[in-house]
Amino acid sequence: MSRLRTAVVALAVAAGSVLALPRPTGAHVGAQAGAIDAAKKICDTAVARRLTSLALVKADLDATPSVASGDRATLDVQIDTTRTGLSALKATFDADTTLAKVRADCGRVVSDYRVDALLIPRVELVRAAGRVQAAAATLKHLAGLLQAQVDAAKGRNKDVTSAQGYLTDLGLKADAATGAAAGIPSAVLPLNAAGYPANRPVLVAARASVDSAHGALTGAIAGAGSAITALKALG
Repeated sequence: MSRLRTAVVALAVAAGSVLALPRPTGAHVGAQAGAIDAAKKICDTAVARRLTSLALVKADLDATPSVASGDRATLDVQIDTTRTGLSALKATFDADTTLAKVRADCGRVVSDYRVDALLIPRVELVRAAGRVQAAAATLKHLAGLLQAQVDAAKGRNKDVTSAQGYLTDLGLKADAATGAAAGIPSAVLPLNAAGYPANRPVLVAARASVDSAHGALTGAIAGAGSAITALKALG
């Protein structure tokens, strides 16, 4: 009997202990709500900044006529899909009721989309490749016009060795620029957020190709100037 009485007393004490646990105060609940609201504001700002950036980069893309229509269409879809996804994600974390959930969903703004690290660089690289191709085509057209002048001077028994050398160099460098940029769109367009950062080396290589193409274009422009000077010297 004494053991039963002891057990009853122990249960009563335990129950009292549970009932005596401190309950969240109004101040604690208010502080937690404030932290949640603050986190949501940070996340809202992150989404808003990305949406603004995407609108600007899409406008730049659509204003670059040298980008191939198929590449432009692919990037437009990727941009629009990202904007839709970010807006939906904003609605998700705005409805979250715990700080942990807000933080988890907010982290997806970066991990699910990689706007700054992947999407915008892809757009810029494709635009750069398009501009390189257009510039190289212009230089090749100029080379054709200059070649006609060189041939005419040669027909007048002029020594066109120097002019022809510069013109040949112009053509080679224009072709080098075209070759350096040609594979950029097909390399970067398939990249996605799920593959980042493992796919980052593809971006790095594409940037190196753009730099190489720009160097070749600079050389081609110099060659064109030298060819023109040499032709003028022939009279």
